[in-house]
Amino acid sequence: MWHRVEVEGLEHVQRRRRGTGPARLLFSGHQNGLADPVLACVSLREQLHYFTRSDVFANPVARWFILRLNMMPMFRPIDRTRDMADRNRITFAAAHGRLDGGATCGIFPEAGHLDERRTRRFKHGSARFILNALNRPALRKRGLEVIPMALDFERYEGYRSAAKIRIAPPLDLSFLPQEAEDNGHNRMALSNQMRQAMLTLSVELFEGDVYDAHLALCRYEEGRTGHRPDPAWLQECGDALREREHDALTGFRDLLASGMPHPREQDTFAALGRLHGRGPTPWKPLLWRLPAWMVFRLTTGWWPRILEPLMARRVRQVAFRTTFAIPANMVAILITWSAIALSVGWMLGSVGMGLGTLVLLRVCQAMAMPLEDACIDRREERLALPFLESEWAARWAERPFGQ
Repeated sequence: MWHRVEVEGLEHVQRRRRGTGPARLLFSGHQNGLADPVLACVSLREQLHYFTRSDVFANPVARWFILRLNMMPMFRPIDRTRDMADRNRITFAAAHGRLDGGATCGIFPEAGHLDERRTRRFKHGSARFILNALNRPALRKRGLEVIPMALDFERYEGYRSAAKIRIAPPLDLSFLPQEAEDNGHNRMALSNQMRQAMLTLSVELFEGDVYDAHLALCRYEEGRTGHRPDPAWLQECGDALREREHDALTGFRDLLASGMPHPREQDTFAALGRLHGRGPTPWKPLLWRLPAWMVFRLTTGWWPRILEPLMARRVRQVAFRTTFAIPANMVAILITWSAIALSVGWMLGSVGMGLGTLVLLRVCQAMAMPLEDACIDRREERLALPFLESEWAARWAERPFGQ
C-alpha cells in the first residue's frame, strides 16, 4: 500500500499461541489519522485491538470496517458526548477483559493526531488504563508488557509514501510500587516514562516556524544515509535553526521560491540527500521486472495517480488523506482486477482462466513494486538535479550548522 513499509524491532512482538504469554499494550505517537492503526494492524502479525476516537464510528461504512479490525471507541471532551465518562468506563472494561485473555491492545497517549513528526505531551488516560490493568488479578498472573512503538510517515498525504514502524523492548515498570494505586503521582510518573521512551524511538522535529526547514534537513539526511537521523544531530540542527532563525528561514524560502518542492508535498529533499550521499537510485538490476511492471501499470498502476490528487482536493485534513485514499485504492484495484478476470473468463469460456488471471495480476503487482519504487525515487531525483549545488542545503545540512 505504502511506497515502502519498514519494520524494526519485530522480535519484541513475536507472535504467540493464542492465550499464552503476557498481554501487551502498544503505545505510539499519532501522526496520520486512521492510517496509523491500519498500518499497525496490517504490518504486525499480532491481532491488535486499538482505541479509536468515537466520532469515526458514526459513519456506518467506517463502523463496519473498523469493528472488524477490533477497534474500540474512546470518547473525548471535544466529542461532546453524553455520559462520556460512563461510556469510556465501558470501553476500558471491555479492553481490560481482552487483556485478561492475553490480547494485544494499542493506544495513542496524545489523544489526537497531528501531521508533524514530533511527540506532544501525553494525556494521563493511558496511564490510568495501565495502572488499573496492573491491579487486575488475571493480569498479575499473566503479566502485562507495555511496549513503545513509533509509527513514522515521511509524508502523510501520499498513498505511495514511505512508512516505518519502530518497536522497542517493553518498559521497565519496576519504578512503580507494588499494587500501584491509580493516583495523580503514579499517572504522571508513568506518562513521563512512556513519553521518554517514545522520544528515543521516534523522529523529533522542532515545532513552530522552523518546523518546515527542520523537516527539509531531516528528509535530506534520511535520503543521504538511508536511516533515521541521529537524534543528537537533529537536536543540534534544530538548535542552530532557532539561533539563526531569520537567516535560515530566508534561505529556505528562497530555495522554495526557486522551484524546490516543499518537503511536506514531495520527497525531493530526500532525493537531494540520496544524490549527494549515495548517488542515483540504481534501476538496471531491476529491468528483468519490466514485463510485470508494464502489466501492473496498464491494469491498476494508474489508480493511485488518479485518487491521490482527488483526495488532496476533497479531504481538507492532511492526516486523513491516506485514511481515505488507501481503502479507495484497494477497492478500485480489486474491482478492476475482478472486471479483467471476468472478461477473460467469459471470452475464453473458462472459470479457471478467470481465476488464473486474478492470480497473475496479483503476482505481477508484487513483482513490479521494487521497479515502481525505483521509478518514484528516480522521478524525485530528476526534480532535485537543478538544486545539486544548493547553498542552503550544503550550509545547513553539514556541521557546523549555518557557518
